[in-house]
Amino acid sequence: MTTYSPPIESRPTDELIGIKNSSTDDWQQEAIDQAKAELEKRGVTYQDEQKYFQTQAVETKKAEAELQEQRERNAVESYTLPMMWYLFIFSPFVLFNKWQYNGFSDLKAGNYQLKIRQRRKLLIGGVLAWVIISVLISKISYHTK
Repeated sequence: MTTYSPPIESRPTDELIGIKNSSTDDWQQEAIDQAKAELEKRGVTYQDEQKYFQTQAVETKKAEAELQEQRERNAVESYTLPMMWYLFIFSPFVLFNKWQYNGFSDLKAGNYQLKIRQRRKLLIGGVLAWVIISVLISKISYHTK
């Protein structure tokens, strides 16, 4: 008999129900059998398992609703003024910095619609400002020679 860490017998009942009702893709058949035996030993009935799954379904729906509410809040969340200045001033560095968090893909995944539009405008404007300043500096330095 295989011993698992932690042992099947010491696991909470809800975890045992999950193991018992899982497939052999997730758990070895022996672990599933041990979970069944332990549930029988604890006197857990089919009705108890159904109550557990109903509770899990309610909790899942609640979590999904909270996630949807968060995504709706994210859609209208704006950058703070200091962050806008940062993105504008350091735009070339932000664009080419691959480890920068909250890139467009991260913002899109979090449904930050307003931030995506703001970021796009700030980065384009910042790069244009850098180009214009660079051209002006080069013209000034050329004329002062």
